[in-house]
Amino acid sequence: MNIEQRALFNSLRINWLLNPNTQVQPWQVEDYRLLSHEELFDRLRQKDMALDKISLLALAQDVDSPEELCEGLVADLNLEASEQDQIYLVVFELWRRFVNEKPCLSIFCDELDHQIFAYDQGKCAYPADIQDAMANLEMILGKHADEGADPLKIFESVSQGCAHDLETFLYDYIAEQIDGHHYPYAADLLESFGPYCKDVAWFDFLRARLFYHSDPENSDKMILHIIQSIKKAQDLDLSLEVLTFLSNGGNPELFRLLVRQTFPMLETEEDFQELLTICADYYHLLDQEQEEQKIQKILKQRASHALENPIHLKDTKLIELVKMFK
Repeated sequence: MNIEQRALFNSLRINWLLNPNTQVQPWQVEDYRLLSHEELFDRLRQKDMALDKISLLALAQDVDSPEELCEGLVADLNLEASEQDQIYLVVFELWRRFVNEKPCLSIFCDELDHQIFAYDQGKCAYPADIQDAMANLEMILGKHADEGADPLKIFESVSQGCAHDLETFLYDYIAEQIDGHHYPYAADLLESFGPYCKDVAWFDFLRARLFYHSDPENSDKMILHIIQSIKKAQDLDLSLEVLTFLSNGGNPELFRLLVRQTFPMLETEEDFQELLTICADYYHLLDQEQEEQKIQKILKQRASHALENPIHLKDTKLIELVKMFK
């Protein structure tokens, strides 16, 4: 058993919570945090495991994780995989509650998943909970980095233990701090987590957004560099993200440069309509009503188009848009 096992069950539970029609067994998605420890120990007894808190703590002295403890408990038993999984989920929860002096990565990742999901659903009991989770993540990453481990490998190990896409969450979370004008906190987060993330250009974009409020000239230089990175990587998603930012008050020349660069990257009708919406916002900001109305007309005409349809450079409406930005 490894730390990814807990992540798999967290992922299954999250998907089920978001889509209750998902086919699952009740024990796979149950919230074990809500069960009393008496109920948890009783479930182990039903599997012929006569454990209590004292014996659990005694066994935990010789292992380093709930995964290792569970492997020892089921090693000599002839159990189906599903029965082993049920035992694992119970043992994991008991470890989380009672073996506090032995923090391990799977327990940490489980708590991180718990806090991220609560935050995403707007159900954080206390606003500081997610901040504490971020501080603990920073501490764990920093501890291993100080010991000489490769930052990207450290982050990858933690990410494998989480059901959530950790790098995507960090990007979205830092972006929300910038949107909320929490600039010092956003700067601290970028400094703490930037070195661990693979998508360098995306986090550079967050830095550019941060500088926009204090040093717009430097922000423009950073965005120009990002535009060059986008061209090299052909990263349509990042291109649309940067264009959205620029359409709401950024440098118009940079917008026009990037939008011309983006046209050949478009793949689907959905991409095209998203770009049209961004361009309409751009013209609206500049009070160029005639151009905005032209784009709104195109959007209205294409409302019935299937979003998954491929878009071609010879599309007459795309050509019309291209001409507007020559």
